[in-house]
Amino acid sequence: MKIKIITAILSGMLLCGCGLSGTSEPSRFYAMGTPTVQQVRGPDKTTNIVIESVSVPQSVDRPQIVVKQSDSNMLIVSEFDRWIEELSNALPVVISENMNMYAKNINARPKRGYTSSSNTKYSVSVDFVRFDTETDGKITISAWWTVSNARGDVLVQKKTTQTADTPEMESGRPNYDAIVSEQSKLIAKLSYKIADVITDLK
Repeated sequence: MKIKIITAILSGMLLCGCGLSGTSEPSRFYAMGTPTVQQVRGPDKTTNIVIESVSVPQSVDRPQIVVKQSDSNMLIVSEFDRWIEELSNALPVVISENMNMYAKNINARPKRGYTSSSNTKYSVSVDFVRFDTETDGKITISAWWTVSNARGDVLVQKKTTQTADTPEMESGRPNYDAIVSEQSKLIAKLSYKIADVITDLK
């Protein structure tokens, strides 16, 4: 799986044109990856799908990556480990890419930038109710999702919860690279479940 990491080195910054300079810890930017997967069965013919909407809890829908201190209500918001794009914008793209890679004859696209077409057969909406990462515990991703037909009739409504062990700390801090990798795998599993349900719709 490819996890995109972009590091911005912020050093020797000129402050207010006064000749004063300072250094700052490098900011690290992450993007969800799409795991390599062997393609399986899909609909009998090409099926166009639009990822209508994806929502995530406000606590994590921010530039900074957020983890939860184990056995505590405290959230850790990392100023130097950030998403390259907010999750609510990135996840529709990732989910559609995962579905396309996994199932034959599925042509899924995010609504953003999607040109409405009468050939669109299904729309998918995903509402993440949990997007939690405990520093010394579990990554938990839980979502309600629906599949609707072109008329807007809800055909399927399900809740899916996926968990994985949180990667071990690295030098006393969360291993954000490994965390994003595990989150990506869980999002992929959710995407595959949606694709399987669509494949079985008649």
